[in-house]
Amino acid sequence: MKNEEIIRAWRDADYFFDLSDEQRALLPANPVGMIELSQDALTTVAGGTSCAVSCCSDCCNSCSSGTRPLCCC
Repeated sequence: MKNEEIIRAWRDADYFFDLSDEQRALLPANPVGMIELSQDALTTVAGGTSCAVSCCSDCCNSCSSGTRPLCCC
């Protein structure tokens, strides 16, 4: 497998899954490795929104990041 094909397989999930099982088995591990977030990091994820959607004083208190709140009431 050419270097260009390996890199494309690492970057393009559709291309990766179009490869046969044998071809995928020949791919070297992606040098970036597996990216995983800790459970603590996941609890702070707001899905692209802040708590302003249903904001109240409890929400602002719980959504604070240090001294800077993520929402304002």
